[in-house]
Amino acid sequence: MDPKFSPEAMSQGIRNAAETTLAKAKEAVDQYMKEATRVFSAVDSTAQATQAGARDMTHKAVGYAEANLSAAFDFAQQLLHAKDPQEFLKLQQAFVQKQAESLGTQMRELGSAAASAASSVAEKAKAKTKT
Repeated sequence: MDPKFSPEAMSQGIRNAAETTLAKAKEAVDQYMKEATRVFSAVDSTAQATQAGARDMTHKAVGYAEANLSAAFDFAQQLLHAKDPQEFLKLQQAFVQKQAESLGTQMRELGSAAASAASSVAEKAKAKTKT
């Protein structure tokens, strides 16, 4: 058998291709997140005071998106180096559990921020109607 067609060489070739694809995807996502942050900053500079709650939630959401994307890329990188199917499944189970916990925390924090923003807007609206 030709050495370049051995299972080890083919496996390494697939791994190299996957790593290259993963790196390019991460680079594209990083560029997208930088642009999203830049656009948000431009919009944020013209926002009114009553939009403070929405800004806080947007910052949180962008932060959560960055954290979740980073976790997904880290997970994909770990999978590339899994030695066997058992390790692959173990990594997947740990990732899903961690992301489920993280999502629960993120949803609670966003819910709290939304309630706080709504309360603040209601207080401002009530104050405006009294004057």
